[in-house]
Amino acid sequence: MTRNAHPDDATAADDGDDGGHGGDGPDAGGDARANDPFDLRSATEEHYEDAALYDFEYRRRRADVNWYRQLARRLAPAGPVLELGCGTGRVLTPLARDGVHVVGVDIAASMLARARERIDALGRVARTRARLVRADMRELALAARFPLIICPFNAFQHMYARRDVDAALARVRELLGEGGHFAFDVLNPDLRWLTRDPNKRWARTRFRHPVSGQRFEYSTNQDYDRATQIAHMRIYYERLDVPPEEKRTQVVRLAHRQFFPAELWGLLVHAGFRVEERWGGFTEEPFDDDADAQVLVCSLARSGS
Repeated sequence: MTRNAHPDDATAADDGDDGGHGGDGPDAGGDARANDPFDLRSATEEHYEDAALYDFEYRRRRADVNWYRQLARRLAPAGPVLELGCGTGRVLTPLARDGVHVVGVDIAASMLARARERIDALGRVARTRARLVRADMRELALAARFPLIICPFNAFQHMYARRDVDAALARVRELLGEGGHFAFDVLNPDLRWLTRDPNKRWARTRFRHPVSGQRFEYSTNQDYDRATQIAHMRIYYERLDVPPEEKRTQVVRLAHRQFFPAELWGLLVHAGFRVEERWGGFTEEPFDDDADAQVLVCSLARSGS
């Protein structure tokens, strides 16, 4: 499973000419099976169907990549590192380039195909350090044990229910080597953002699709279900370079479970982990009320601790 920041934070804004020609735009990425805005399966898949657009939207997101690289140098300089929710290889390929053996796991075939392209573009030796596995992090079974397991860019926020959280953490616990660490990041819930008007469009941005060159306007809104703590987000893509009678809006759904800080700490302790570090961002700023993110480094708790 893969991830996303607030849709407002995507950087699909450049209305430049760097897009190529040919290929599909967001119109091709929809799923006709459901019109239910709260369908969690669709909301776990749709945002990741157009991997080229995904990479374009988050091309400027580098702070997390650099932090995970530094963490690997500190805790597992040669690896192997297991990345859960590796997506298009945004973190995985820099780790392989750094000399780290890394296994990337994701459930989205389109994202893994893009990750394979990134790996194939590495140098001959670096390519041998990267391996991809298509699997659900809740059901992952591997023979290897890892000194470092990472789950970057809010991937853990696709663990919607308590059973999902428990299953994913159980797999992490099984796959960690002696003295190993589990590091991941999730958003720090922002109630002002979560509860803003769901009928209004936010973050309107114009851009060109990186493959087709088609011009779009991007906007977002969301509904927040306080009972389940799930934000049901909608990303709207409207074509700009077609006659008015041909215009239509493609709606891409995305869901994120919100983890409140004390709750998340308790879930980790209950699952047998000890939180060693908690930061409010990727420059290791202190975690406080103003923090946008929860960046955690955990280890297995000693028996009786």
